[in-house]
Amino acid sequence: MVAEAFVVRIPRTMYSEMVAHVTAGYPNEACGLLASKDGRVVKNYPTPNAAEHPDDFSEISPQDLLRIANDIDTYDGEMFAYYHSHPRSEAYPSARDIEWARRNGLYYIIFSLQYHPEPPYARVFSIKADGSVSEGKLELID
Repeated sequence: MVAEAFVVRIPRTMYSEMVAHVTAGYPNEACGLLASKDGRVVKNYPTPNAAEHPDDFSEISPQDLLRIANDIDTYDGEMFAYYHSHPRSEAYPSARDIEWARRNGLYYIIFSLQYHPEPPYARVFSIKADGSVSEGKLELID
């Protein structure tokens, strides 16, 4: 059985903000959240990386998660995607990424900065509770 393909559409200006955020975080990982309303990505929440070892993992602090969740509630939105960078490797979920993603049901957008200072490239993944990973397509919209 072939997994259904999926497309994640992100406004071009928001994608540019995400690229700027993850590039600014180099050589550490950078992270953030995207929120949606009615199935459309509507807001970018770039956050500081709160991981104990930000050079090889990313994590949003509980305080930032609460702040973001409260803001999303004000417009009846939903958490949609977690994004972060891999400063020295491919844009593919690590074993730790998969373990965290299995619990939250969000899309994962991963930027690779391994060719820094060249611009990063991004890929999007859906990671199921059983740990299976499927790749979708990122589409930039105006």
